[in-house]
Amino acid sequence: MIEKEKHILILSSWYPNKFAPFLGNFVQRQAQILADSYKTTVLYTVADPDLKDLDCSIAESENLKEILVYHPKGSNFFSRRKEQDKAFEFGLNLIEQVDLIHAHVIVPKGYLFVRAKKKFSCPLIVTEHGSYYRAEKRNSWSLKDKFILKYTRKHIDQLIAVSEFLKRDLTSFFVDKDIQVIPNPINTNLFVPKEKKPSTTKHFLHISTLDKALKNPIGIIEAVSLLKDKGYSDFKLTIVSDESTTELKALVDSKELANQINFGGPCTPEELVSYYQQSDAFVLFSAYETFSIVLAEAWACGIPTITTPVGIGFDLPHEMGIQVKINDSLSLAIGMEKILEGLTFDAEIIRTKALHYSDEKIIEELTSLYNKQFNG
Repeated sequence: MIEKEKHILILSSWYPNKFAPFLGNFVQRQAQILADSYKTTVLYTVADPDLKDLDCSIAESENLKEILVYHPKGSNFFSRRKEQDKAFEFGLNLIEQVDLIHAHVIVPKGYLFVRAKKKFSCPLIVTEHGSYYRAEKRNSWSLKDKFILKYTRKHIDQLIAVSEFLKRDLTSFFVDKDIQVIPNPINTNLFVPKEKKPSTTKHFLHISTLDKALKNPIGIIEAVSLLKDKGYSDFKLTIVSDESTTELKALVDSKELANQINFGGPCTPEELVSYYQQSDAFVLFSAYETFSIVLAEAWACGIPTITTPVGIGFDLPHEMGIQVKINDSLSLAIGMEKILEGLTFDAEIIRTKALHYSDEKIIEELTSLYNKQFNG
């Protein structure tokens, strides 16, 4: 049963900006769908080096309130901590009652989640999206990170991982916690299939932040080069990003791939839809993903994916696309070649499986989890 009088407070360690735009969107999207069932408040604190004192922005629409508290950045660790804590306390004092806190990403603000839990004497649920639990990162945790993680862990009533892939990495640290898997929601009413015009040219799509270490866009370009060297020419790859593509464009020109690779972006979600719908396959060549919203969006549009075994692409069903090896451009080229040689997928099957990430499905799972806390 959905209890509409309940008040959910949403917190996050990351605020949507150029460093974490997608995570911010996940948090905001969750808040929007929760507001259909609960009174929902989102509280962010954001450092602003130009400020001398606190500044607050509040946006309200029906059942959803977003509180943004800007604060001076501070000149060292202690002053930064002091300014952030002051801003957070200011924001909390604008909220009268909370029945449950749903927070996102423990580092670096997890201790503030605990402060809010103690202030309102309510359950704390945390959804983890962070990639810092993977083996190669755990050894580089700072003392501050270790403290925040251990301190917050003791006060979490329910931990959520956004994928089974991430849950595997979380398990080694949260050995005493039950970890539920609830994916990020996508708008399956916006991302929908559309019949493509017949064409002899195959269209591939890649959308990412173009992070060299994690997204490996250079490896994707190398795969296209391998295909061209093998004699394939009647295909296109579109790379879409909010980030600068100047360096990659220069690489494309140097490899004489301008006829095969073009660039797009920045884009709104509404503008991204047509890119997916015009594609024959989506390419993800990441070294690590905790979820990968672009895979879910591609599937919602009925588009198969060529992906490394990361995030929700870790255990890829054969009817959803092709799995390739991490950091292996030849493996990626072979996967793309299968599409060029006529391998097809059933868009309806792909779309049906993607509905697992719909707003309706995610709110159903969250409501069930919330009610256990309310009634426990």
